[in-house]
Amino acid sequence: MKARSAFSIQRDVIFAIFIREMNSRFSSYTLGNIWILLEPMVMMIVFVVIFGIRGRGEFGYVEPPVFILAGFLPFRMLWQATMRLNMGALGGVKGLLGFRQVRLFDVFMARSLVEAGIFLVAGTILVVGMLWLGFDAVPHDPLKLLYFALILWLFAASFGILACIISDFAREVQKIISIINMPIMFLSAVFYPMTIIPSAYHSMFALNPLVHANELIREAWLPLYESPVADAGYLYAWTLVTMALAVASYRLRWQRMVAR
Repeated sequence: MKARSAFSIQRDVIFAIFIREMNSRFSSYTLGNIWILLEPMVMMIVFVVIFGIRGRGEFGYVEPPVFILAGFLPFRMLWQATMRLNMGALGGVKGLLGFRQVRLFDVFMARSLVEAGIFLVAGTILVVGMLWLGFDAVPHDPLKLLYFALILWLFAASFGILACIISDFAREVQKIISIINMPIMFLSAVFYPMTIIPSAYHSMFALNPLVHANELIREAWLPLYESPVADAGYLYAWTLVTMALAVASYRLRWQRMVAR
């Protein structure tokens, strides 16, 4: 019998953890499988109530539901969910790490892939649903959208891994990040475009890499929107540095973390 390669073993391990995470995600609650659609729908309804159903030029010349879908869905699923799941990965899979083939990195990968898959499925369903309702929700440049969504996903996964490792020294890190998640949402141009922010404050908002991610995704989704601050290079730099720190800290600490 031919011996299996290390890559094939790791691939199967990640797939098995992926299936486990999916079952855990959607079997815990009766409405767990539709809440991923209800949450962005509720945010769109609130946005419509506040701003009205009519499109506004400062919101990218699109209907408010399309605008909020383009901002909230990537941020909520690719950033918040991916980062949070990786940050708490160690606490939820202690039993799995007792198996010789399973590594903590496999858990990080599986959890990140779960959120990426949910984003694609939920996004497709919501876009089709909005088309049925009469809204033009199809992304203007789907490939560009997926590209910047991938960058945001890598940034979130790396940040979550780094936060998980740092929290091994200080558990308070996870609580602090959870507390500031909501303020970060409002400071990251999720519910508003940077075009309505006075130009004097652009440089201050532009320090936040999530602003660039949201604005770049919005440019790819909305045909007439042009961001005054979006800088792909700045987002790349943050992503690469975060990935490097996450990989380096993981290599140094993962065995001690698992042994505890």
